[in-house]
Amino acid sequence: MMVLVRRLLAVCTAMVFGMFPCIAEEPPLEILEQDAFQAAALFAQDSIVQVETFGGSELVKDQWVASGPSSGTILSADGWIITSTFQFKGQPASITVVLPNQERKAAKLVARDLSRELALLKIDVDQPLKPAQISPRSDWQIGQWVVALGKTFDPSIASCSVGILSAQGRIWNKAIQTDAKISPQNYGGPVIDLKGRVMGILTPLNPGIVTEGEVEQWYDSGIGFAVPAQDIMQRLGEMQQGNDIYPGRIGFRWRDIDEYDSAVILQGVTPGSPAAKAGIRAGDKILAIGPDSKSLARIENLSQMKHLAGPMDAGMTMSILIDRDGQEKTIECKLVKELPTYREPFLGILTDSFETQTPGKVTGVIPASPAVTAGIAVGDVIVSIQGEPIALDSPIDARLASLDFREPVDIEVRSSEGVVRKVQVKLTAWPEDPLEWDYRPTLPDPSKAPNEAVDAERANAAKGTVQLPLGDVKNKAFAIVPSNYAVNVPHGLLIVFADAGPQDQKLWTDAWEGFAREHRWIIAVAQSSEDKGWSFDEVEIGLRLQSYMSKTYTIDRRRIAVGGIESGSLLAYITAMQAQEVYRAVWMSNPKLPPRFRMQPCEPFKATHYFINGEQKAVDRFVDIARKAGYSVQPSGAMLETAKLPESPLLQPVQGWLRLLEAY
Repeated sequence: MMVLVRRLLAVCTAMVFGMFPCIAEEPPLEILEQDAFQAAALFAQDSIVQVETFGGSELVKDQWVASGPSSGTILSADGWIITSTFQFKGQPASITVVLPNQERKAAKLVARDLSRELALLKIDVDQPLKPAQISPRSDWQIGQWVVALGKTFDPSIASCSVGILSAQGRIWNKAIQTDAKISPQNYGGPVIDLKGRVMGILTPLNPGIVTEGEVEQWYDSGIGFAVPAQDIMQRLGEMQQGNDIYPGRIGFRWRDIDEYDSAVILQGVTPGSPAAKAGIRAGDKILAIGPDSKSLARIENLSQMKHLAGPMDAGMTMSILIDRDGQEKTIECKLVKELPTYREPFLGILTDSFETQTPGKVTGVIPASPAVTAGIAVGDVIVSIQGEPIALDSPIDARLASLDFREPVDIEVRSSEGVVRKVQVKLTAWPEDPLEWDYRPTLPDPSKAPNEAVDAERANAAKGTVQLPLGDVKNKAFAIVPSNYAVNVPHGLLIVFADAGPQDQKLWTDAWEGFAREHRWIIAVAQSSEDKGWSFDEVEIGLRLQSYMSKTYTIDRRRIAVGGIESGSLLAYITAMQAQEVYRAVWMSNPKLPPRFRMQPCEPFKATHYFINGEQKAVDRFVDIARKAGYSVQPSGAMLETAKLPESPLLQPVQGWLRLLEAY
């Protein structure tokens, strides 16, 4: 009887709680979350495919690329699939897509989006596929749950990684960020919301704090990037026509500024670029940019401008609101995928760097140069270039830097008799062969008052072979300061990372003192801390020397160079790359170049000049890389024996190359 009563009570209790579900105990939160993740993944997984590549190189540009399967996301029922470019760096011989039902389909690579690391594939289908549903941006909130999916391991079941939407507008407004763990093979798979809708496609975008080829090292780091699906759909029609998408480039140039605290005032524009063709010029302040004049967005700093310009592709139009001399003006430019290779223009004149009254006064003309052809002579004064006056705050090199050497330039010249004439000059790129010229600079009277007030330390700076302080390091350094050094005469500065081990200071002085005295140069020589060679940690030695010498001696800003011999060569190169606006030239003697050696494209105000000597194969390789990037290079197959410095036949061409740095 008691058992029957208990059963009746149980049934009644169940009925009551069934009638009033609010009274029933809710499942734990973690169970609800798990159910939501599973439901979202289940909804989306039939829109994800496995992508296999076969053949092609596994080593591309000295970088290993993945050879296993990756993921793709279906965009349309008729077989359009988006994936990442990660699998296609090696130009595979064939591509196969494995559908959720295990069926294999041959795929064609139709187009790439090189700005977002995406690739568009097309397969022929027997029956409609299930396209991904797109999640609208308006539904997103920072901190919401997201799920990253991929089909690396099984084409029928998607692997899942759960995280949150960490940020929007990353990689200069081209990606969203999640802390879900991302495998490189999952690139091309989607990041979905809890409704199973695709928010973005996972790609190996570079956040700008790793070097080229190291993006895959972010594997499982908690930092993953996905291109918003809406952005992909906007470009889908263009890609379906077989057109690749490239980042849009305009050609703005600015010197190093605080990205978050400084207005964008242009130092110049790349010659031949959309900005140059549209009439934008140095000194213009960028107030706003947008896709058209009706959609301009105001900017206060460089970071804001990069975020607005980041999503713009080559072929798009950019409207720019500028402030020029207090007047606002809107200019339109059509962005391009590649800017013309920049090469520094060469006029072929020399001026006195210590002259303040007439900064454009010509003191030397290099034979067979554009200046000679145009009739410019010693004693002439360059009044203006392309209508822009030459002044202390607007020197000749600043005017020439933004010009295209391929196009004639108008120069206004005043003769020593005061006659002003206009000449049209056809500039050339900077000479790449040694020049035969005999120029002897006219030194000012040492008693002439200096251009600026000089402190006691600089006025009494030591001459001869001078020991240099380096602080708390084991390295030693000395300088060869010419006996005729005068504080009011700017001198060139060559900092040399000598070959490994102690250096014979007398040999260095005998080799360089005559050149330093005649052509106003100071040579600073740094020694490695260990006899076996230099370490990359010692790169700071060059920076310390440059800082000390510039404070102690009067240095010509246009004639600061760094050199390296044997193991010191790479340190010289790295030193210059860390401050391209400071170091105008690099001498590399007998260098050991790494296999992954790369160079950034040449730019105005960062047009480093190179002299390289050594084993012919290494020299030829460097020359090829540097000239393709737009740099001026003078090569030599001669080897330098530091134990025979004064007698070295190599020093004369090196010193001739250094003298050329004084020219415009």
